[in-house]
Amino acid sequence: MSADPEATQADPATSPEPEARPQRHEPRILRLWGSVELAIASLAVVVIFLSVLWQVISRYVPALNWQGVSELANYSFIVLTFITVGYLIGNNGHIVIQIIDYVAKGRALTVVKAIAAVCTAVICGLMVWEAIALIQAYPDRRTAALGIPMWFLYAFPLVGFLSGAVRAIVRIFLAGQPDEFFDAAEAR
Repeated sequence: MSADPEATQADPATSPEPEARPQRHEPRILRLWGSVELAIASLAVVVIFLSVLWQVISRYVPALNWQGVSELANYSFIVLTFITVGYLIGNNGHIVIQIIDYVAKGRALTVVKAIAAVCTAVICGLMVWEAIALIQAYPDRRTAALGIPMWFLYAFPLVGFLSGAVRAIVRIFLAGQPDEFFDAAEAR
């Protein structure tokens, strides 16, 4: 009895082959920082989930009612929003108008991507400026229920937009490189 040669060979249509993706040229420190941003964002999602779950349960068990849980969920959502700014800019996950990518080719596309990155860096820089101004303006103010210092909460937009500005500057120099496809399910 001999083995069937077709059964021993892998079918090229069904064998998993790695997709050809553009290589990431982002510096290692930014990839590491992206991991930190994702860890903080993941923690914020868990806190939001548990806070909302607590609120639902406390409707049926009034003894568990605590006004701080709502504030915790709200501020965790704010942390999630701002801490992911830099990660999304660095990984091509921010909002873009991709029609330009199909119309402009070659050097024109590089120029458009560089100008977009410059605009993003400037806007992020202005947001960093505003976050610093808020931290300086309200150093003693605290949240109502939990007593969290407002400067601590303003630090998240500061860090997020600073990260976004740095990543936008990196994207200026990588404008000639092909963009990587952003898949939120495969966040690195």
